[in-house]
Amino acid sequence: MKKLTKILGLVTFILITTSAEAQFGKLKSMAKDKAKEKATDKVLNNSKSSESSGTITDNNQTPLELDYSTFKMTPAITMSSLLYGTKIYTGGSTRFEAYTASFVPYKKTDGTDVNTIYDQSQYLKVKVYKGTEFIDYFEYDGGTTFDNNKLRKLNAPTSRYKKNGEWTDGTNIDLKKWGEGVYRLEFYVGSKLFYNFEFEVYKVTNDDPYASLNEMYLSKGPWNKYAHLEHQESGNMIFGFYMMHEEFQPHPSDPNKTTKDVKWTVNITKDGAPFATHYEGMNKPKISKVERGEWDKFSVALKSADGKKTIQLADFTDGAYKIELKVDGEEKPRIYSFNVANNKIVLMDEQDRTKNTDPTRLVEGWNNFFWFKQEN
Repeated sequence: MKKLTKILGLVTFILITTSAEAQFGKLKSMAKDKAKEKATDKVLNNSKSSESSGTITDNNQTPLELDYSTFKMTPAITMSSLLYGTKIYTGGSTRFEAYTASFVPYKKTDGTDVNTIYDQSQYLKVKVYKGTEFIDYFEYDGGTTFDNNKLRKLNAPTSRYKKNGEWTDGTNIDLKKWGEGVYRLEFYVGSKLFYNFEFEVYKVTNDDPYASLNEMYLSKGPWNKYAHLEHQESGNMIFGFYMMHEEFQPHPSDPNKTTKDVKWTVNITKDGAPFATHYEGMNKPKISKVERGEWDKFSVALKSADGKKTIQLADFTDGAYKIELKVDGEEKPRIYSFNVANNKIVLMDEQDRTKNTDPTRLVEGWNNFFWFKQEN
């Protein structure tokens, strides 16, 4: 009997000890998560208040004092690089990089240049939000410049860097964790918020039990709404727009083939009369290989409606123009309208710096892209 009592006591002791260790482990894990959360909040210095103040400060370092009057123009991210650099992959990962920024200050208040290596952690950042909830932030290498420092690339750093005390790289957030909704990228130079970009993430599913892919994460935003004319160095005018498709298996006999051939045509009228059309032999539609779930730009040179010449910027004389883009599979054409006055394409208000009311949402076309918003 004494032996049985001793055994029962030992079992009880083991159970109590195991339970205590488990509880301690849980508390330790919770404390670690809380510490990480506090570290992020400290680095970002209250991200909620940054929306109203437009600033961000790293409490661990002396703020980078930039001369924001380096350029007369306010900084922005070019629309073409936003649509190229913001990638939502069907599997739920992302890439936010390869952006081109205009008029980003590179001088400090003491007159010296920013050292893009030494000052990386304070110079160029992007914060990612879903709605009002902060997700993460990324640092960028701003060492590549063009046009006398007026244009600067925001590339992912070539080496890993520390964030919240841990080594990190890349520009990926887990969309499977964060889910569908409206996301916002906030672009900072030094302590100043200078640009916002919003887009929506949504998910489509496939209930075919034999399919190799049953869900895709997709995006929509300016890709759906905008088209442009690009003035090339040759003088030619190029029309460009964006496409992707949502078919899980566009080729049933080959599940590894994810592109889809799509026909499209472009016609431009001036004051209601035919003006220009897309370049293609025998007046046939263009055929492009469109990728599943990922936006790509498609572009074409323009020829006069009579087919006699290639359209250049000088051919856009004063008048009212309408672009009609027909894409196979879409119920109605995409329509874009604009005017030319004094032999200059009239910019829409969002692109015109003299009319845009929010510099953080300027449609930056630099001096060679003319952007148009879809009407229908």
